[in-house]
Amino acid sequence: MNDIELKTKLKELFGFENFKSGQQEVVQSILNKINTIAVLPTGTGKSLCYQMPGALLEGSVIIISPLLSLMQDQVEQLKYQGETRVVAINSTLPAQEKSFVYQNIQKYKYIFVSPEMLKNEYFFSILQKIRIALFVVDEAHCISTWGPILDLII
Repeated sequence: MNDIELKTKLKELFGFENFKSGQQEVVQSILNKINTIAVLPTGTGKSLCYQMPGALLEGSVIIISPLLSLMQDQVEQLKYQGETRVVAINSTLPAQEKSFVYQNIQKYKYIFVSPEMLKNEYFFSILQKIRIALFVVDEAHCISTWGPILDLII
């Protein structure tokens, strides 16, 4: 996708005229199917770096986030933007809701999960049943802390 097409999609999907510093390069890299690490300062729109490719790619986006409050904020933000196919799976999700989500996992576009969920064999088997377009680790320290588990998935 060229620069003009990317900016058109940015406006169409998110209402922004321009990317913030670093975003366009990250989005383009992801769309080019290049494994990408984006290290951007707080408040520079890192979420857009996976939300935009997620909107453009076929399949679900798995976002690993260790912070329950951040996870919930992201879910609420996406819902506010009109994305209804979003869920957070963590220890706060009641068992009945978790069961419903597992049974309907293919219907979700953005799936936020805590790193601990990756150790759950049943959840791991659920993930293997869906097409994953993008796998995101939303906090750099998760890579070193949870790397051995992430290796199993990637």
